[in-house]
Order: sequence, then structure tokens, then C-alpha cells
Amino acid sequence: WPAVELDIVSGFYKDPLPLLQQNRAEIAIVSEQGKHTQTHFSPLFRFEMLGLVGRKHAYANKNYLSAEDFATETLISYPIPDSLLDIMRVILEPAGIQPMRRYSDLTVGILQLVASRRGIAVLPHWSVAGYIERGYILSKRITETGLWSELYAARRTDIDTPRYLLEFIEIIRQTSFSHLQDIAPIEA
Repeated sequence: WPAVELDIVSGFYKDPLPLLQQNRAEIAIVSEQGKHTQTHFSPLFRFEMLGLVGRKHAYANKNYLSAEDFATETLISYPIPDSLLDIMRVILEPAGIQPMRRYSDLTVGILQLVASRRGIAVLPHWSVAGYIERGYILSKRITETGLWSELYAARRTDIDTPRYLLEFIEIIRQTSFSHLQDIAPIEA
């Protein structure tokens, strides 16, 4: 599709779906299927969120992290609302745990803070696999069964979807499965 230009809308959007209705985007990558009647959600993949600790952290020998393990730790994350952090929404808030917080805009900043034992983080395995493999940090499952998230490509259904856009969504899916570690199909 040489005549199609790709522009990425930069910045963080708590809810990127209005960008579709405002014709500011043709697709939005989201982590949950909303209840928007004029939006189709194409499943991309599911992935495990991992707890990250420094190599000499007190939790270095644990098999997994429980909600209670975060009670006395500093949780290092991106500066986004807690409602968008799976660790807060799914694990910690239901357990009544509000850990101390520290923020970084950059993944590498988060990982440096973790490696220097300034706190622990929770990030997608596929985004930090290289750092884990090199031994910069250690990874731990969140609970015995793990904390899993999903990604979807959202698009409007009240207009005809161009073929290039449908192919682009499929390219995203195929490229993700061929390049990202430990992702899985979203089960219907």
C-alpha cells in the first residue's frame, strides 16, 4: 500500500476510543473490549505481566509475588492512572493494598530503578525479555497463576473499513507473533 501514509498519534490517552469517533485515528490499540456499539475489537494477543525485582532483592528467591508482597514495596510504574494498571486494578486494589509509588516515563528508567533495588515493577514479559535474559533483573509471576492482559485493535463499524486497514491489523498480529516472546492468541 505505497500510497497509504502511517501517522502515529503520540502521547498518552486514558481512553483512545474517542479518537476514532473524531476521525483523528483509524485504529486504536486498547487493552480491553469496551461496550461501544460502533466499535469493533480485533484481538491481537494476550500476554503475561511479570513482577520485576533486582537480582539481590529480598524477593529474588520467590517463585511468585502475591498481593501482600507489594504492601511494603515501592511500585515503580509509568505515570498513568491506577485504573489503567492491571496490577493495581486486578490484584492490589481488591486486596486493599496501596503501595508506595515512584514513576518513570521510560521503560529503561523503570528497569534501572528496579535493578538498583529502589522498588519493584510489573511490565509485559515481551517488553522486558531481553533485560531478563541478560540478567539485569529477575522476573516473578504475579500470583501462582499469573497476571494476564490482552491487546485489541479497535476500529469504527459505522463506516466501511478500508482493506489496507484490515491488512494492517493482520500485519500487527502476525508481526507480534513472529517477534514477541511468550504471547498467546486471545481465546474466544
